[in-house]
Amino acid sequence: MDIHSKIMQVSNALGKKLARNERGFICTAMAEIFALVYHICLLIFAFVMGIKPLFYFNIFSVTWFCTSMFILFSRKKLSVVFFMTIFEVVLHQILADYILGSYAGFHFLIMILVIYPFLVERKEFNVGIPFAFICILIFFGCEFIFSRTAPLYVLDEKIIRNLRLTNIIASMSVILTLVIIFKLIIGYIEHGMEKLNQENENLLENILPKKIIEELRSNGYSDPEQFESVSVLFTDIVHFTDTSKKLQPSILIEELNDIFTHFDMIMDEYKCVRIKTIGDAYMAVSGLPEKNPSHLQNLISAALECRDYLAKRNETAKIEWKIRLGINFGCVVAGIVGVKKYLYDVFGDTVNVASRMETSSEEMKLCVPESVYTQLKDVFDFTFRGEFNIKGKGMMKLYFVENKNQLHEG
Repeated sequence: MDIHSKIMQVSNALGKKLARNERGFICTAMAEIFALVYHICLLIFAFVMGIKPLFYFNIFSVTWFCTSMFILFSRKKLSVVFFMTIFEVVLHQILADYILGSYAGFHFLIMILVIYPFLVERKEFNVGIPFAFICILIFFGCEFIFSRTAPLYVLDEKIIRNLRLTNIIASMSVILTLVIIFKLIIGYIEHGMEKLNQENENLLENILPKKIIEELRSNGYSDPEQFESVSVLFTDIVHFTDTSKKLQPSILIEELNDIFTHFDMIMDEYKCVRIKTIGDAYMAVSGLPEKNPSHLQNLISAALECRDYLAKRNETAKIEWKIRLGINFGCVVAGIVGVKKYLYDVFGDTVNVASRMETSSEEMKLCVPESVYTQLKDVFDFTFRGEFNIKGKGMMKLYFVENKNQLHEG
């Protein structure tokens, strides 16, 4: 793992923690610790300089923040500490500017409160935007009013200049820290959204063809489409019901998942599309939504490879599964079914005949009608299955596809 990856990993971990319920507690705890240290330093400064009003008020402030920290760490009363902090900061900075003048820069600390509420805000607070606006008004109000009034205590110009610089650096440092926290939270959220989008993308691609997904994104809908030449495959596991009764549900699902996952991989290799699985039945097509002149040959090759994969799997697997396969080709209508739960499905006489081919087949055999035999008799080896009465079609000559013809191997 490179340095950039490590930094991103740490950033996401921090962002995750800050984006959850701990965010308000962490930010408030940081604010309380900073405020306590700052006011202790200011207490010492006021004592050394003999500024009694500021000294006494900072005794109150130090006590105030010690109390707020006790409430935060022992009682977890975030909302109470939140408003205690805001009250003290606003009151203190106005008073400090009144005592020492606006050039001392105490009112710059009020700008921290522009960001602070957004980081600790919860639903019950609901003060982020209005309070930020109020703090900005108070900041400019202090700058305007106390720059035009004489301070109660006049200090050496160098001391005032250093005090102003200290207050500006302190306020900007806290603001920068809060901005970094903002960045960590946003980075984590963006990373989570990208990950979620990718997961949604993968899920959609498992449900719908890519072309249909693009149409839904672009138009919000996808119209049904008629395809003049498409190949349709059905497979069904032989004696599935009897075998499934002997297996635990978890094992049964695991077996089906393993088999159908490999079928999907084979279909992808041959540019075929799995339409759906219903129990132990598997349905795939070739030639849609993108047209493919080699759709029939591709789907037969994929079907034979699925059969051969299962045969090889049976050599070492504890549970032996055998399937029947059937393919037909012709005109179909394809489109999305449903509104809340999308299902891309195909319809038509071609589909019905493909289903009849599967039921008329035998275990580990791929059955096709004469039209397929006529189309690809020079590409694959066929065995005449016989003439059968197919529901809705009458008598049809059926064939088994054995393997690819040796002249077309490779």
